[in-house]
Amino acid sequence: MASLTSKSLWFAGCIGLAMLWSGLADAGIVIQGSRVVYPAKEREVTVKMNNISDQPSLVQAWVDKGNEKLTADKADGPFLITPPIARVEAKKGQALRLIYTGDDAASKKQETVFWLNVLDVPPMPKDKDANFLQVAVRSRLKIFYRPEGLPGTPADAAKGLHWSVAPSGAGYVLRVKNDAAYHVSLVTVQLTANGQVFTAKADDMPMVAPNGSKDIALPALTAPPAAGARVDYQWVSDYGALNKEEASL
Repeated sequence: MASLTSKSLWFAGCIGLAMLWSGLADAGIVIQGSRVVYPAKEREVTVKMNNISDQPSLVQAWVDKGNEKLTADKADGPFLITPPIARVEAKKGQALRLIYTGDDAASKKQETVFWLNVLDVPPMPKDKDANFLQVAVRSRLKIFYRPEGLPGTPADAAKGLHWSVAPSGAGYVLRVKNDAAYHVSLVTVQLTANGQVFTAKADDMPMVAPNGSKDIALPALTAPPAAGARVDYQWVSDYGALNKEEASL
């Protein structure tokens, strides 16, 4: 599953530059897959993309460690991307080669997450004297750098999450703990307790880091759950598929 997409708008005649979130325009460049898994044993990993529009696009790619405000010239991710800039013709494809450069930012004992940025810039209009709106679409995908020999599997990590309820202000939050060496990306979470179903907001769905925990807000939960409470949740696999799990508190 891809992350949120940011957009930069260039207005003709020096009107200015603005940064917007997804939902305002469609990208011509479509990346195959919703995430990138980079096994440490691989020399390189290829990410494929296609230009589904009727016009060529100029694509720039870079990797960061989590700061979405960084531009390509300040990218801090330990990856070499070739080509870093490419023209992708209409209805054609392009492959990006990602090569890990051996930065110490990645742990040897657990997964490390980096972010792949792909900026799609459409061509300038032929009539440069006319007023126009040019939209550049930036997509961000997670790169899971995975060392060799980690115990268990990503599926084991997702199925082995520990759930509990903790007080927070006037109510309670649902706390999820991940004891595994893999990240777990949650998509939906529901708590069935006290004869009710409490559904977490989609915007609150976390990625739980290895040996980390996250609190998920449940504003309607004002009393501790009685015995028999159950959590139903969905998580995303390496291939972008959604998987359902059930756990007891």
